[in-house]
Amino acid sequence: METPMTKLNRMILISVAALMSAAVTTSAMAASKQDCRTYAENAVFQSNTMQAQNRGCTGWRWHNWYDGHYSWCRKVSKDTARAEYWVRQQTIANNGPC
Repeated sequence: METPMTKLNRMILISVAALMSAAVTTSAMAASKQDCRTYAENAVFQSNTMQAQNRGCTGWRWHNWYDGHYSWCRKVSKDTARAEYWVRQQTIANNGPC
């Protein structure tokens, strides 16, 4: 038979483990403020590059609104933001379609 103290210890252990898991997952996934400042600066630069070349790129990927890029970045993982940067970079490098 389980004693009340053993049951309490088990509940505390489970709670602590769940909190630690959530904290690790969140921090590993979220892009930091500094990452997002860099991301937004790069996104605006990339958009301006395409506009200067009259490539006709528009839409959510190709606007030059810093706050929009920054806000989006803060909602996604660092890997997602990095992947988006590289999609734009490859489009510029390859003269590809927007």
